[in-house]
Amino acid sequence: MTGKRRGRQYATDQLNLALFVSLAAQFQGYCRDLHDDAAVQIALSLVPGSERQAPVVLNALVRSRKLDVGNASTGGIGNDFAVLGMPFWPNVKAAYPSKGPKWNATLDSLNVVRNAVAHSQADKLADVRREQPLSLATFKKWRSSLNGAASGFDSVVGAYLQNLTGTGWD
Repeated sequence: MTGKRRGRQYATDQLNLALFVSLAAQFQGYCRDLHDDAAVQIALSLVPGSERQAPVVLNALVRSRKLDVGNASTGGIGNDFAVLGMPFWPNVKAAYPSKGPKWNATLDSLNVVRNAVAHSQADKLADVRREQPLSLATFKKWRSSLNGAASGFDSVVGAYLQNLTGTGWD
C-alpha cells in the first residue's frame, strides 16, 4: 500500500491538505474580523454622540465585501479595505518592505492549494507540489508567515485608523 515508505502516505497527504484548507479558512476569518473592527471604528468616529446612525454607515462599509463570499485573496483584501479609504497593500509594503511581498506570495500559494482541494483540481495541486511539497513542514512555514502577516496587518490598519479617526486600536 505504501511501497517501501513507512506509514500510510495517502492518509497523511489528505490530512496535510485539510490543514491547508483550515489555514485558509482561519486567515479569511481573521481578515474579515479585522475589516469589521476597522469599519466599526470608522462608523463610530464619524458623528460622535449619534451611535444610532452608525449601523447605517457600517452596513455601507461592509456591503458586497469580497471576504464574505470568496477567499482571502490579495485582490479581495485590497478591494475590501479600499472601501474604507485605505490603500491596504501599499501601506503593508511600505511598513514591511521585505516581509510584505513574502506574505503576499504565501497567501497566493495558500489560496491556490485551497481552491485546488475544494474544487478537486488535481492538476493545480500537482503544479503547487512541483514548487514545494504540501507537507506538515510547509504548512508550519506558511502558518508562521501568515501569523506574521496578521500581526503586521493589525499594525498597519491600526496606524491607518489613527491617522483617519484620531484613535488607533484600543
